[in-house]
Amino acid sequence: MKKQVILLLVLSLAILSLGCADIDINPNELVPSDTEQPVQETPEETENEDITPATSKEKIRIGAFNVQVYGQSKASEEEVMDILGETIRTYDIVCIQEIRDKSQTSISALMEEVNSEGNDYDYVVSERLGRTSSKEQYMYIYNSSLITITGTPHTYPEPDGDVFHREPYIASFQVNDGNYDGVLISIHTDPDEATGEINGLDEVLEYAQGIYEGEKDFIIMGDFNADGSYFDEDGTSDLDEYAWLIDDSIDTTTKSTDYAYDRIVITDTSDYTGNAGVFRYDLEYGLNQDLTEDVSDHYPVYAEFWIDRDDDLNSTVEITDKSTDDSTSAPDESNSSAIEITDISLSEEWIQVTNNGENDVSLEKWYITDEASHKFTFPVYTLQAGKSVTVYTAEGTGTDGELYWGRSNVWNNDGDVATLYNADDEIVDRYEK
Repeated sequence: MKKQVILLLVLSLAILSLGCADIDINPNELVPSDTEQPVQETPEETENEDITPATSKEKIRIGAFNVQVYGQSKASEEEVMDILGETIRTYDIVCIQEIRDKSQTSISALMEEVNSEGNDYDYVVSERLGRTSSKEQYMYIYNSSLITITGTPHTYPEPDGDVFHREPYIASFQVNDGNYDGVLISIHTDPDEATGEINGLDEVLEYAQGIYEGEKDFIIMGDFNADGSYFDEDGTSDLDEYAWLIDDSIDTTTKSTDYAYDRIVITDTSDYTGNAGVFRYDLEYGLNQDLTEDVSDHYPVYAEFWIDRDDDLNSTVEITDKSTDDSTSAPDESNSSAIEITDISLSEEWIQVTNNGENDVSLEKWYITDEASHKFTFPVYTLQAGKSVTVYTAEGTGTDGELYWGRSNVWNNDGDVATLYNADDEIVDRYEK
């Protein structure tokens, strides 16, 4: 019995040795049994695969996003704010539209979210615009490490007539480490008047071209409402001679509708990379339909531009002064320290500015802003020594001691801050009440 057992063991060892002779063992594949091996996952494809990081050194991404009634209610929704922050950080400049918040607190909340990961985004915001009590603001958010806003952002000073429900917001910019610069013109049309407002953008463009002389790159963007019953895509527009980067076939809505409401139109294609479209944040972040619509009923649109191929006559554009002063006197412009805001009435809507110095001071191109960035720019005006001028919010005819803003309800009755700037954009005085 023992001999049989021993014989079996010998035969078994022989068989094993023969089998092992054909096995090719790679030592690198030997791992301890308690070590987990990494699993290679296949990336999911999305409709955003053409989108490159916004921090690309060769190009920048510019666009617009109608965030659908952005105010305190939306700013209190953590998930929504996370998505807005992530989305905005894919841009170098983006115009946020449909901000409706008289308190202005939701604007700071949005910027806190955008910069929550240590980013360095800044913003400029328009005054509250609209014909009714429901007013909106435009807001340019930009990556200040890559972009500088130049000149003075301002709303289009609409001439006689009232074409625009919310006048376009105009701002110029330049790339910090490149030669690309341009002028942004953002619009959110009234749906019922979309055709008239879209055609009116041609006059806005002519106005901007007259101010930013030598500039070729103008980017008109926003919620045009340029589809459906609001606008005939097969008809003609006064902007047809320019390049529409978001064409009629693109759906910019998040719901079951299929409309190209949001558009980007450019006057010069030499700096355009050829990449433009809709940012599908629902696909990018794996959102369900309810959360997608909680963020907005619009997708943001974008276009990308090379930063170092600009051949404009002026690489840096400043607003050209169109006014003339035929007076022979030369008031002192350096004595700005003598100019002060001496009083303000929040309820009666006026602000008083006084010259406490011994010399007359030219206030031409000086301006006043409130906490919400409404802006009054002084015309050709000399404030005499020891005199005051009262700027009324309402419409009226100016006199030696009175000027009129031509608006209504600028100052918040529950408290506001007035800031006075000189023509060099330096703060001269600030008055809080």
